[in-house]
Amino acid sequence: MTELQMHGVSRSYGSKQVLADVNAVFAPGLTLLVGPSGAGKSTLLRLIATAERPNRGEILWDGTPLSKVRTALRRSLGYAPQAVDLPEDLTAREFVRYMAALKGLDQRAADRQFDGIAEAIGLRDATDARIATFSGGMRRRLIFAQAVLGAPRLIALDEPTAELDATTARQVGDLLLERTRDAIVVMTTHLAEELAPAARAVLRVAEGRVAPA
Repeated sequence: MTELQMHGVSRSYGSKQVLADVNAVFAPGLTLLVGPSGAGKSTLLRLIATAERPNRGEILWDGTPLSKVRTALRRSLGYAPQAVDLPEDLTAREFVRYMAALKGLDQRAADRQFDGIAEAIGLRDATDARIATFSGGMRRRLIFAQAVLGAPRLIALDEPTAELDATTARQVGDLLLERTRDAIVVMTTHLAEELAPAARAVLRVAEGRVAPA
């Protein structure tokens, strides 16, 4: 079974330690990260998504050190951070095609999938509009759409439902739950209580430590 393991992982920035001695196993299904603001949830997601490296400890993907499979994993990774500088001059579809190319996806298949995702999360009418015209909620949906494009085996999402109305947030949640049958999905969200019954694990991040909630 696909797994991402953390053994004694720590991350600090200068003299500030954000995560300390994290031991965790992420397997297919939904893992929710909860905890106070500034506790290290976003840092943990960046480590999972290979956007950062730990100062100490080891991260393994299917038993192999992440440092040896980082490039290959990124082709099977979906990542949606809280803040992204989107290319304002591109349309949503052009941006998603660019991301699909980075993932090595067939463009026609990616186009069809993007249309389906956009329909499911209320973005269908804006797929050919320029990103410069997008509201905050529309940008959040676009970032989510590129993250789940293809068939990523690992999906890391930092507040994908932020700035969304309740109906759209639930649509995003429903789509994610479909993906948990085949992928490791790790996320923070204000819908944690609502999604918790469907999660394989809920982890609390507080004071640099990670433990079952």
